[in-house]
Amino acid sequence: MKNWILPTLAAASLLAFPLLAQEGGKGGDKPAPEKQEKKDEKKPELYKVGVKVDETLKLKDIEGKELTFKDLQGKVVFIHFWSMTCPYEIVADPKVAELEKRWAGKDVIVLAINANSTEIGATPPADKSGYDKIRAHLKEKKLDMRVFVDHGNKLADLFDAQSTPHCFVLDKKGVVVYTGGLDDDPKGDKGEATQQYVRDAVEATLEGKEVKVKTSKQYGCGIKRVRAGT
Repeated sequence: MKNWILPTLAAASLLAFPLLAQEGGKGGDKPAPEKQEKKDEKKPELYKVGVKVDETLKLKDIEGKELTFKDLQGKVVFIHFWSMTCPYEIVADPKVAELEKRWAGKDVIVLAINANSTEIGATPPADKSGYDKIRAHLKEKKLDMRVFVDHGNKLADLFDAQSTPHCFVLDKKGVVVYTGGLDDDPKGDKGEATQQYVRDAVEATLEGKEVKVKTSKQYGCGIKRVRAGT
């Protein structure tokens, strides 16, 4: 009787082994399809110096009008992440307005992007009246700038924008050639001694020259992102 028990147990063990392997037993583990997909998922490349911005990336202004970065090719583009409540903008806004006048008639486009969830909300408003506070602010400050909105911080995340005004300059092909501060004078008290990072980057790019200062330390108020819950 005992003689047939051992062969029977051995046979049962051999039959059970493939089942254990299929169930993810030790030595036969394979990542679940969903986990494998997440592992292989590639994060978008940040738009740092030398990186070309995706042509299909869309911008929408407070009037509901859209642009893609393909529409902007052929122009030197100056982007500054902007806020209507940040104290640093009190100094920066007039400077940006002067730069726009300086470049009038030239192949330069200036874009102000508001990515602050506390100012524009996490999602687009039901209608354009949701941006009335921004319009009122622009009118009060006599600012003639086109403001785009970044609900959900997609653009801010892709550019790794951290503050207002965090600035970026793109060449005519859409490649980032400068990132950082507007200048080295956040308080507006340096006068002629100010290092004009954005101005110099834009004008060197217009002339087909290499930008001397490609990055600098940004300054300003932190961008209030949706995920931070602030």
